[in-house]
Amino acid sequence: MALALTVLGCAGPASSARTGDVEALRAEVRALRADNERLRGEVDALERRVDFLAAKRARPAEQARTDAAPAAAAPVVPPDLAVVKVGPHQGGRRPPPVPTAVPIAEPAPERLDALAPPGGRDLAAEAEGELAAAHRRDGLDRAHALEDFARRYPRHPSADNALVEAAAAYAAGGREDAACGLAGRAAEDYPAGDAVSDALERLASCESRRGDPAAELRLLRRLVTDYPRSPAAERAGARLAAMQRSGP
Repeated sequence: MALALTVLGCAGPASSARTGDVEALRAEVRALRADNERLRGEVDALERRVDFLAAKRARPAEQARTDAAPAAAAPVVPPDLAVVKVGPHQGGRRPPPVPTAVPIAEPAPERLDALAPPGGRDLAAEAEGELAAAHRRDGLDRAHALEDFARRYPRHPSADNALVEAAAAYAAGGREDAACGLAGRAAEDYPAGDAVSDALERLASCESRRGDPAAELRLLRRLVTDYPRSPAAERAGARLAAMQRSGP
């Protein structure tokens, strides 16, 4: 019995010491493994940064100048990115990868021209050519050409003026009904255009010819009130004065 107690007394402390050493070594291994994973994540981030810089240096000089400001800035990190600290208790878990920001480069002007709808510039040049050709004509030919121009290019900046000019040409050629119709189109279809005052003056003349002085008076007053600085408003004011002098 005494011998057994002696053996147990000798074996107990030594066994506990060895167990503590093993646990310490395991803890050290876990710590080293975590440090290794952290270093591996940093190396991966550095490799991505090096790849990005190498790809940027391979771009043409003009593109490199465009990207210079974004590349010099610090990497953009999303605001909702969670920072995870890897400790020994997490074992072999790797931290989440940090996305690398990619600078946005504006496309070159020549590429924008290539992406534009084909024939856009040719269409504008064609419209200007047709308008110039219509202005070179006289009489009813001029009226027809200007009316056709406004029909073919209704969004052209001079479409409303073309309608008013065509109305004047029709009136000069004795086509009063056609002139009144185009003046009404110009005032209705282009209420914000710079030809509205001339269109209203033409419509007032149409009402006078039709024998409707009330409608003429209404148009003349609108012209004077809404477009007071236009030449058509000055003529409308003179017409209003004459109507007042010849009133009942």
